[in-house]
Amino acid sequence: MTIDGVRTEIRALVLDHDAEGLAGRLPRLTDAERAAVAADAPGLLAVLRANRPAGWDTLDLDAVAAEVLMMVGAATLPGPAGAATWLMRRDFNLPRWAGAPSPHRVVRAISGRPASWRADLAVRLARRVRRTDDRIVPLALELLRDADVIPPDHEPLVAAWLSAAGVPGDPLTPHLLPKIFDAAGAGRALSGETLTPEPSHWLALTARTLPREQVIDGCVSRFLRGGDVRDLRFFVRLHTLVAPTPQESAGRLRDYLRLLPVAPGPVAELAWRQVRGARLDPADVAEAVEAMTFRQETGLAVKGLTWLDRHLGEHPERVSDHVTALTHAYGHAAHEVRDRAVTLTLKHAAHLTDAAPILEAAELLPPASARRLFERFAEGWTGDFTPGRLPETTVPGPFPNVDAELGSFSGSGAESGRSAEAGWIGVEAWLAAVTRQAYTDPAALKRTLARQFGEELRPVLYDMPEWRSPRDWCTALARELVNPGEDPGPPDARPPRRRASSWGTTSDQRTGATQAGLGDLGQTLYDSMMNVAVTAYELFPGLRPLFPLHEMPDSFQEQFLRTADSRTDPHEPEAAPEDLYDPRTRPASAPWSRLPPSRRCAHPDLFLLSRLDELLRAAKAGTLPPLLLATPTRADGHLGPETLLDRLIVCAASGREPLPLDLQQALLRVPPGPSPDLAERARAIGTAAAATVAHWFGRGAPPSPRVELTWSPGDGTYGGDARDRRGSVQVSWEPIPPTGLARLDTLLTAPRTISFRRGSREFWPGMTPHHRELAAAHLAIGLIDGYHLPQLTIDDLHALAQAEGTSGPATALILAYFLTLEGDEAVPPLLRLAAKDALPAAETGRLLGLLDRRTRFPAGPALPSLELAARQGAHAEVWTILRHFLAAFLPGEGERAQRPHTDAVVLATTIATWAGARGEIAEVAAHAKRRGSTSLTRACRSLHEFLTRNP
Repeated sequence: MTIDGVRTEIRALVLDHDAEGLAGRLPRLTDAERAAVAADAPGLLAVLRANRPAGWDTLDLDAVAAEVLMMVGAATLPGPAGAATWLMRRDFNLPRWAGAPSPHRVVRAISGRPASWRADLAVRLARRVRRTDDRIVPLALELLRDADVIPPDHEPLVAAWLSAAGVPGDPLTPHLLPKIFDAAGAGRALSGETLTPEPSHWLALTARTLPREQVIDGCVSRFLRGGDVRDLRFFVRLHTLVAPTPQESAGRLRDYLRLLPVAPGPVAELAWRQVRGARLDPADVAEAVEAMTFRQETGLAVKGLTWLDRHLGEHPERVSDHVTALTHAYGHAAHEVRDRAVTLTLKHAAHLTDAAPILEAAELLPPASARRLFERFAEGWTGDFTPGRLPETTVPGPFPNVDAELGSFSGSGAESGRSAEAGWIGVEAWLAAVTRQAYTDPAALKRTLARQFGEELRPVLYDMPEWRSPRDWCTALARELVNPGEDPGPPDARPPRRRASSWGTTSDQRTGATQAGLGDLGQTLYDSMMNVAVTAYELFPGLRPLFPLHEMPDSFQEQFLRTADSRTDPHEPEAAPEDLYDPRTRPASAPWSRLPPSRRCAHPDLFLLSRLDELLRAAKAGTLPPLLLATPTRADGHLGPETLLDRLIVCAASGREPLPLDLQQALLRVPPGPSPDLAERARAIGTAAAATVAHWFGRGAPPSPRVELTWSPGDGTYGGDARDRRGSVQVSWEPIPPTGLARLDTLLTAPRTISFRRGSREFWPGMTPHHRELAAAHLAIGLIDGYHLPQLTIDDLHALAQAEGTSGPATALILAYFLTLEGDEAVPPLLRLAAKDALPAAETGRLLGLLDRRTRFPAGPALPSLELAARQGAHAEVWTILRHFLAAFLPGEGERAQRPHTDAVVLATTIATWAGARGEIAEVAAHAKRRGSTSLTRACRSLHEFLTRNP
């Protein structure tokens, strides 16, 4: 057959994807025919690319096309280097789902090449292996086996061989198997090998094939080089399988000792078994025990102490050699290790010559354990606990000077209308200053507010359908005092306007807008898009504050307004120009309110916004009082009753009644107790507002709410999953006797639904400075709901601690929540409540336990914070918290004990010692009476013995 005929034949086989035919034909090619076919190989690749199946997303080939091209190139290219480069082409790097070429057919295709050529190609491909899942691995291994060549010294090849499918009687085994101890990745590739029920393939093959000495040396050297548990798992099991005898381990004891302190747990366990049965001199025993107690694994540390106990039983005089091991154990995280170390120290205390290291390290122990060492080794030690002092209860400072507050806003962001950035105190002071100056010097006030609250705020402010933030209401009040009547109402309340656009200017002011450079088609598309934008603004007014028109480019504004004008009746005469913010030319709006719907607001939020709405309406009606009654006199929101009476007299002299909600807010800020003298003085003023105040002073404020917390399932009832932690808490309270003041009664009433709109949350404690539990009840609503992230911050807890009044379950829930979440940040509020004798300790402890059991807030992080609070003087209160916490927190029958349970009992033992506590805790007693010697059981026995000790 001619060379052209051979080329045609090979081409036909390639295009037909006949891999089997090529495997039989390519080995029979002559050198000249190989050269001719090799020249055609790049063209065949291009043809197969062009003929790839329809819908193929990339230039990659399918598995069969890649296989036939690999066969053609490997069988015809002249040199091994070129053939290796061809086989490694990216075109043949197929995705995993596309299948893989058959290495056996490729090997058959090159079988006509000389043996040295094939060996060279095999070695070159083997050196190109980088990962165990490289696509070239099966072919490289098959070529090495076929060429009967020694594999190159290449570590990735060893791991790839171990991961590939095994071959019976594999000729590569004698060459590659000894390298598993040195090759990186070999241990990870063999991590799935098991010893039970019988040794798996590679374990059995290695133990059977390699000499024992080589296996033991290889395992130990691999351990010494380090690695993680997965890398070393195979070698641990191989070492266990060969089971070195004491004679075989004797020469490697120093290596095993080096492994004890730092090797992964399974390796250290293996090394301990080898060392334990060997004959060691005293120095080696001390080194081994010290290494074991240094480990964090409880099991290994306990084994080290058990070994030490047995050793000291035979040689008690050597206890001084092991002081370092004992002091290491004092700082161990596991209670069992610490307790064993203390017991062992006391057992051999008579042989200790220097107690200084023991006493120094005893500081690492819990106080109850350290006490035993101090009593034995510290002469004259009494163990008396000296607690810190609770912080002194101080009266919050005075409220800021109202007269100076108006000007101070210019430096706090009020130029842009953000009047609430100064916090609730700044807002209250600003409102008081504005109200007072509006009565005494309205002209000066107008000039000041005009500088601070410019006209650029109007489009965004007045296009909002509702004002949800106090800053919006403050801005609206300022603008009303600058330009009375400019508020056109929400977009939905505004009447339709003729030709004169509702966007703020009229059509005769918007001429000359051009769209230069746009062709007819471009202009048509642009006009269509503009029509869509205008329609969206008309149908969805809520888009206006999100995409304010005044912030758009001038050209866009002109075209937008022109489009809006063109959509009115073109035959109507031009309307007189009108200004959206000019009440003289603007059509009257329908009645409107920018208060959010009550169902979407928390009660305190609605009360505050309603008070601001009342103030704004009074400004529009020109009926602002000479001053506000509710402005506090202290920074915590407190209002002095004498000051309230003085303000009532000022209002009476002016002939203007105070605003109703302002009066109700003032009543919430005065001390809650009845005061007949103040009632008589208020009644003598003779106004309706004064009569309301007199009635309030006469009977006192309503009682604090009696809050009830109702838990929804969070203990595995969702689908029976015991790990479920989606419990939620519903906050409710019994109805409070009505006061006859509608808005105030609403504030005192528990809401029927949870509202997540509480933008004024920082105001709430200052609104009810003498009613802490009322503010806490509203803050706690929705705090633990199982799904949503709470909105509270640690500042809210600080504000509650600063407030006055009774504390109950709501305050306790917020405190328990922040103890789990913020830790030490919650300690100062706890101490402040304790100093005021207002800490709901028992309820806090119970809720802390329930939060751990039923929600995603574990109680473990709160334990160090409770210890810190106890050290700072609240040890009696913390003991009460822990006593009730343990009752709810400790595992019940059939529940598994965990480390936080033991930590809590150990801490409770310490705090009970400090507080001199007595009295059995039933749940602790139940655990103390159980059989066994778990860490929790021993800790409960210690606490129970202390609580039930004889006087």
